[in-house]
Amino acid sequence: MAFSFGFSGDDIEATAEEEIFDADAGSTAVPTSMDAPTVPAQTHRVEDLLATLPSKISYSTLELESPKGRKLRIPRRELFDIRMQLMAEDNDDDAAPLTGLDDSDIKTNVYEGGFKSWECSIDLAKLLLDRGPRKDIDDLCRVDHVIELGCGTAIPTLVLFHYALTNDLTLYFTLADYNASVLCLVTLPNLLLTWVSTLPATDAPFSATSPNPLYDSPTGDLDITPDLLSAFTTALTHQGITLNLTSGSWTPVPSFLPLVPTGPEMTTLVLASETIYSPTSLSAFTELLVGILQRVRIGKAMVAAKRVYFGVGGSVDGFKQEVAGRGGVAYEIENHGVEMGEGGGVRRCLMEVQMC
Repeated sequence: MAFSFGFSGDDIEATAEEEIFDADAGSTAVPTSMDAPTVPAQTHRVEDLLATLPSKISYSTLELESPKGRKLRIPRRELFDIRMQLMAEDNDDDAAPLTGLDDSDIKTNVYEGGFKSWECSIDLAKLLLDRGPRKDIDDLCRVDHVIELGCGTAIPTLVLFHYALTNDLTLYFTLADYNASVLCLVTLPNLLLTWVSTLPATDAPFSATSPNPLYDSPTGDLDITPDLLSAFTTALTHQGITLNLTSGSWTPVPSFLPLVPTGPEMTTLVLASETIYSPTSLSAFTELLVGILQRVRIGKAMVAAKRVYFGVGGSVDGFKQEVAGRGGVAYEIENHGVEMGEGGGVRRCLMEVQMC
């Protein structure tokens, strides 16, 4: 089953070269029918995924401004660069990447939206620019674990990853997407680019003769050298930042939960965008979310969504009812400035979820 949401005016504006798809936002990770078998959930070693990167990746910069006026530039891998890597590899064993570059938002149990650009992901990222430094659970000084479900290109996580890097914080990140190819082609490259963007122009692994291109250029190419990858993994280890990358179906939830390393002693923040688009995805997402929150000492979620997903059945009201039925509460965040899509499109909102 393949379908497109088809919301006029609601997709992030793309460049002419990326007229249909961009690489900016989260994906959903559950099936809406049984057209094809689901992909079993599994974790991936960061080193293994880094080893699949080409010798050079192209990037552009997303400029975010929060409702309170805070600004941050987030580098991200260009979609045309992903296409070039896929054409060079010509791997017939995995149809999901090429599926993600056609004109469908989702193909059930094959591709769950990881290359599509959704406004709700950007809404959440902008909110985190304001909420991250607050002296409550959103403050990374108190959060042990950030989890993004249906991460896609992980723009919300990148805001907090940048915050952790520049404030020398120890933190555990779990990023989950239905497609391993999305983690490999977009999620991890964007984490690498964000780390590089925090480095000085000429400090190792860069030099005066080979300076850091992200230091002062919003677009360009980054050479992926062994020294760069080694410096990346070493820097994360020294700072105490851990990346846990997980792919596959959320269902059955009891099989997925053990892959998310939560525990009673952990303070956890769960992020998600566009994960309630259908009744099936809404139910499975809520079951997983509640399962995570029930296992931690202190935890809550921040969920971005459209109020109604016309034609596929998901809704914010349905999500609130589902959360309440599982012993939690979902409430809307006030004054976040995203009630209406640009050009009068579908209304959107941001919610927090906690257990009662």
